[in-house]
Amino acid sequence: MSGVVQLGQRALENANVRGSELCEAMERAARPQLLWLHYLLGHRDTGTARCLIEGVESAIREGTACLILGLARPALNSLRMQIDLTLSWLYFKDHPIEWEQIQQTGENFKLKKELLQYLKDWHPKFGARIGILLQIKRRKLSDPYRLLSAHMHGQNELSIPNIRSPADALAKPEILAEVPLIQVECCEYLSDILWAVFGDHWRAVPTDLMSDLDGRFVTKAQKADFFK
Repeated sequence: MSGVVQLGQRALENANVRGSELCEAMERAARPQLLWLHYLLGHRDTGTARCLIEGVESAIREGTACLILGLARPALNSLRMQIDLTLSWLYFKDHPIEWEQIQQTGENFKLKKELLQYLKDWHPKFGARIGILLQIKRRKLSDPYRLLSAHMHGQNELSIPNIRSPADALAKPEILAEVPLIQVECCEYLSDILWAVFGDHWRAVPTDLMSDLDGRFVTKAQKADFFK
């Protein structure tokens, strides 16, 4: 049996056996991010760089499709893309000249470190709010982007591909099951960033997001500090 035929058969088997389960798991895991996208497109769209924030939903779908086929590494890349696109949009939505320059020249892209520094510099409450949210985080990783980047860059033995035939690109079921858990981590990480930026506009944020955040506060004083 050729490697291509074996790859196709195993991908089809994964889709048939566990595809629906993985799809549902990703949908549940990504729900907070989808709620944020609805809010951002409905209330925070400036008309500039809209494709970036629209691309987040596509990245969620892409990651889900990869999982259904059994491709864990590309799915993780799609998770990382969600973070890149969201942070980029938070900057470029208010910088039409810089956005146009990138479209024309492909130069002056912003890195994650630069984008986070921009948020700290230009949103006075951002740093304090992020500090509070880190104190009450539910996720295991303070910054899941670092884990996703480690898989992309492959600078340790565990993250380096070991592919001897095309079918080897498909991950084991237990690995595939971990990706929705990382999606949950990414959603809370991005949700915290968005809360830190848009906390003053909480009345327009979807109720489910507000209820989830409210359930994380340990004390009334902590909540008061966050929204002051």
